[in-house]
Amino acid sequence: MKNLITELLLKLAQKEEESQELATQVETLEQVIIEMLRNMTCNDRQIFIRQIEDAVAGVGRMPAFLTSIHNAGESVPKAF
Repeated sequence: MKNLITELLLKLAQKEEESQELATQVETLEQVIIEMLRNMTCNDRQIFIRQIEDAVAGVGRMPAFLTSIHNAGESVPKAF
């Protein structure tokens, strides 16, 4: 019984580590997309956002970061 509990705890720890790595990758990709948006013209930015929306439309759920960049024209500093 102790071996089973130990094995389950090890698997849980491994899954937690994998989950944290995945979250880090997602955050990095979000930052890359935001930086790309900052370097685009307003028109190109809107086209890019629409293309992303179209690409994820079949998923059935809009990623959280996409809802935050949907109005990127207002949230991306004009200096970029």
